[in-house]
Amino acid sequence: MKPKICAVAFGENLEEIASIIREAEKLADLIEVRFDLSGEVDPEKIRRLTSLPLIATNRSKTEGGKFEGPAERQAELLLKAAEVGFEYVDLELSFKDLAKTVSKLKSFEVKLIISSHNFDETPSIDRLRDILRRQKESSAEICKIVTMARSVEDNLAILSLLSSAAKSGEKIVAFCMGKLGLPSRILSPIFGGYFTYASIRRGREAAPGQLTLEELRQIYRLMGFEG
Repeated sequence: MKPKICAVAFGENLEEIASIIREAEKLADLIEVRFDLSGEVDPEKIRRLTSLPLIATNRSKTEGGKFEGPAERQAELLLKAAEVGFEYVDLELSFKDLAKTVSKLKSFEVKLIISSHNFDETPSIDRLRDILRRQKESSAEICKIVTMARSVEDNLAILSLLSSAAKSGEKIVAFCMGKLGLPSRILSPIFGGYFTYASIRRGREAAPGQLTLEELRQIYRLMGFEG
């Protein structure tokens, strides 16, 4: 198996994002465009930059992003991305108008990622399962659960959740953030995760503990998961 890696792209303008995407194409399987970390950019112009699958994300400040506007404006950009051909849209489980926005997104050929981020801790396995259940009930095609590791053992909780969900046929992305969360970031695709995330290079991390594309590919080669 070859673990799938999603590169994270953001920039002040289209030219900067285009440069990052060109760099990502060398090693990534798909690319997440973080609109909340970028300047005013047109999703349609970004879609034309690459043939790799794209994820549109406009992360709210309450879930670790930079978007602070009304929910309608947050959704507007995601809907535009879906309309112009982004393959995935990441929408937070905590989103104010979740059901309404999900209904609108279903009119496009886009896969829906329902995500949940906890920057304080890794909840108990029962709470993690409850989050997963609510994501599935919200029409998630891919469930994404990201937590903060406060101990090495937190990785075990996330990997256990991921493994059991994947064995049941669920498409899931799950790992821990922070230095203590590195094992789950690396192992998540090997335990059945749909993909894991990486930065283009040092200094371009979108979340604590994010490795670079090159680092992850090298680790997987050493582990024997890539040729």
